[in-house]
Amino acid sequence: LLLHQKKQKLAEYDSLLRKFRYGDALDKVLQQRQPQVVIAVIEELGKRRGLTIALSNRDEESLEAILSFTIRFIDDPKYSTYLIGVAHILCDIYGSLIGQSSVVDELFSKLRNKVTNECSAQKMLLRMLGQ
Repeated sequence: LLLHQKKQKLAEYDSLLRKFRYGDALDKVLQQRQPQVVIAVIEELGKRRGLTIALSNRDEESLEAILSFTIRFIDDPKYSTYLIGVAHILCDIYGSLIGQSSVVDELFSKLRNKVTNECSAQKMLLRMLGQ
């Protein structure tokens, strides 16, 4: 008696990761708007040393998606470890392009403000703790 096992269907971003299409996998998962899943893919890209590849060669629209996600969740303690790295890579790759797109410039400005505010809040908390 043979039992036929059902093949488990991979999520589309998983199959893209298996095909080494890192940028497409990140774009696909960003469309789902589930932060835990996005962070899981970012973590997997980091393990595969593909995060820089996934963040490179982005047009304005796809750069806007990852920047908006980063801005929204960078101050969340569950995600900040990963998104600080993402923000650093984005600044390295696209920092020289500041001034070419008002939309991207505004997003980088929002990111800077969010990080500055979070650093100020952390410093204040440390002072309150006496450190």
